[in-house]
Amino acid sequence: MKKNTKILIISVISIIGLILLIAIGYSLFMRASYISKDRVKEIILNDTKLKAKDISFTEIDLDLDGELKKYEVEFYYNRVEYKYEIDAKTGNIIYSNFINLDNNANIDTNTNNPNNNTSTNTDNNNYISKEEAKNIALADAGFNSNEVIFIDVELEFENGRAIYDVDFENNILEYEYKIDAVNKGIISKRQEPRD
Repeated sequence: MKKNTKILIISVISIIGLILLIAIGYSLFMRASYISKDRVKEIILNDTKLKAKDISFTEIDLDLDGELKKYEVEFYYNRVEYKYEIDAKTGNIIYSNFINLDNNANIDTNTNNPNNNTSTNTDNNNYISKEEAKNIALADAGFNSNEVIFIDVELEFENGRAIYDVDFENNILEYEYKIDAVNKGIISKRQEPRD
């Protein structure tokens, strides 16, 4: 009877040890397979040119659903909301977007019809040029004009506010910018892989 008890105890300890070895091995495999959250932060700080001490990340989630494994990241800095998707294996930026919350809140209400999305001021002398809007977007993205193809640069009015939509692409990504046509501020930007 004592011999059977010893065999049972040794078997249980062996199974627990095997489970622990598998768990440790899986953990090491996962760490080796995907970049760390610290590396994700470095990538984003490098892209935004912000300092780690100035921001706190509200979300850094590893999304393992689907074919592409990615980190989904969100944070705020100076009333700007940033969202990123980072490839969990390569560290490449899949998607980035930011919205300047102050600029979105600053809506010009000087229109004759509050339901009309066009401005009553048609004097284009108050607006920056298309070239200037393109240059603002290019400078922010880190390109010069011969490195990209412009898809569209258009002056539009949203809630009475003059905004340039600037869309361009390079060999890998598509970029979409909204530039305030009066104060030259970037209202929002996005980048995503080309179709």
